[in-house]
Amino acid sequence: MSKYFKFSSNKSPLYYTCGEEMTFEIFAREDGKSISCEQIEWEISGDDGKCQKGTGSCTADKPLILSTTVDRPGFVHVICYPKNAGGDAIKDFQILDASAGADIAHIEYHDKIPDDFDEYWAEIEKTVENSPIKILYSKQITEGVKDGFKVFDVRIKAPSGRPASGCITVPAAEGKYPIRLLFNGYTIGGATPNYYENAITANFNAHGIENFPTKAQQKQYETELKEYGFSNEENKSPYTTYFHNMMIRNLIAAKYVRTIPEWDNANFIACGGSQGAFQATTVAAHDEGVTFLDIDIPWFCDLNGVNKGYMKGWRPDYAQGLRYFDTVAQSSRVKCPVRIVAKLGDYTCPPSTVMALYNTFKTEKSIQFVQSARHLEWPPEAEKFTF
Repeated sequence: MSKYFKFSSNKSPLYYTCGEEMTFEIFAREDGKSISCEQIEWEISGDDGKCQKGTGSCTADKPLILSTTVDRPGFVHVICYPKNAGGDAIKDFQILDASAGADIAHIEYHDKIPDDFDEYWAEIEKTVENSPIKILYSKQITEGVKDGFKVFDVRIKAPSGRPASGCITVPAAEGKYPIRLLFNGYTIGGATPNYYENAITANFNAHGIENFPTKAQQKQYETELKEYGFSNEENKSPYTTYFHNMMIRNLIAAKYVRTIPEWDNANFIACGGSQGAFQATTVAAHDEGVTFLDIDIPWFCDLNGVNKGYMKGWRPDYAQGLRYFDTVAQSSRVKCPVRIVAKLGDYTCPPSTVMALYNTFKTEKSIQFVQSARHLEWPPEAEKFTF
């Protein structure tokens, strides 16, 4: 196990109030035991625009102690860089990313939903409704498939552009099962089999590309789709942004999976992480058949927050066309229950953006944060906090 920092706060990191002093203890750790770190460069940035920097150290018995406040509903981001006595970075020692928030129940959506939002999405819903299900390709995959399951590689015709392309994983035992419609994070790749006991899992890729491309096809896609969704020119209009056709494919996928004979005709879960959470939320917003939304580290939330001084994370620049896709805007149209898992060290999808999302849902909801966990990483000693 590599060396790492253990972060703790003097109270739950989700329940400070604005202006209240937050106190943090930071120990260096290895194999579950505290060790010394001769020099720690630290930085604290807040959603109120304040930034502090400094250096310190810790021993096995004495932590580095930091304190700060945040002056409006939001979070502070704590970063610690491990250094040796000479000021050089220490190899095999993880950087710390952690957070704490104040009055996070009051973090708002920093935009308004466009006046023609429902009109735009009604047009898409109508397009999907009027598109008959046409299977362009279906092949059962046998190589490498887990015992007790059947896997199918499918492509379903979409009204425009590429098809909806996915892997359908069905329990081999005869019966009726819930469906989990699963979307992946930001990637240029096909869907893969996903095994979930006693459920059908339908994993659809974002692009309508082959799920098992040749090397030549993959190279072509990586060139063609490089930085997809980040074109400021395309993002001026909701009709030209990359996400327009992506979401149509997603809704076609949702329509198709309900024709799978093994479905129990009752339980339809939309799920995914990061970009997949963005896709799943949009499907739940515009397909009333979804009965539960299960998302992790949700992306594309509160895009205009950065223009109000909130920490941005990683996503396209704010643009008029993207306002129709903001995950927070979509959440306002979701009617089913939702479960969210997020990370307090995730500054790809900053905690403030996730709370803007959570606070906008008007359904039965829950959210859990993992302290010191980054976007795609978990800390060795994970602490979970439920709001």
